[in-house]
This record gives sequence, C-alpha cells and structure tokens, in this order.
Amino acid sequence: MSPEKSVIVTGNKTLTVADVGIVQIVKGDYVITLPTSAAATAGSKFIIQNGGLAVAGTPEGTSKGNKSAAPSVKGVSADGITGNGFTPATNKSAINTKATAQVGDRLELTGSGATGAGAWFTTYVRGVWAREA
Repeated sequence: MSPEKSVIVTGNKTLTVADVGIVQIVKGDYVITLPTSAAATAGSKFIIQNGGLAVAGTPEGTSKGNKSAAPSVKGVSADGITGNGFTPATNKSAINTKATAQVGDRLELTGSGATGAGAWFTTYVRGVWAREA
C-alpha cells in the first residue's frame, strides 16, 4: 500500500476537486471549506486531520500537540454534513473539539454530488467532532 499524499495547512483553506484524496493536516484553529458537492463528483472524498500545534523541543506531529488545535470543516452555505450523529442541516461546521483533540484526529467526507443537507456524508471519524451550534 502506498502512503497517503498529504499537505500541511496553516491557515483557512477552501478545497477544490484537485484536493480529493489528499490528507489536509491542519496545524491550528483553521476552517476548511469544502467545494460545493454538486461541483465535486459523487464519491469524491476529502480528508481533514488534526496536526496539532508544534511544541518547542518535541518532534513534529507528536502527542505533545494534543488539545492545541481545533480545526473545523464546513460546506458552502447550501450544503450540509451528515453522519457521525449529525442531524442533516445546511451551513453548519463539524469541529474537532479542542478539549479532547488529539494529533491525528480525522474526518473523512464523501460527496453525494447533490446540493442540500445531505451533500457530504461522514465516512470515517477518529476523535470527537461536534456540530456547530
């Protein structure tokens, strides 16, 4: 099995179809915005992972960065994220809860190819991801 492709994200980022399958390792409290599900083909998978914040004197990506970053993922205003116990709703983010956040927490979302509350389906979760209020 070949290693996953990944990029380090150090600011808010809007994903495009070119980001399908590439792990977005988020190093802070940044917002990752998904493309419209209608623009992405059905079955497109986006992967967001908590990279934590670097801690002086420790190797990058170690557990020393736990509880240091709370990345969030959102669809465009007409799209929603379902699964993981989320009630279908548009314009609500999934947030990696900082109080329990671990380096490596991960959310994988697959596009339905349609606009609406069920635009993005949660297909894998590691860690605690809560729905925006």
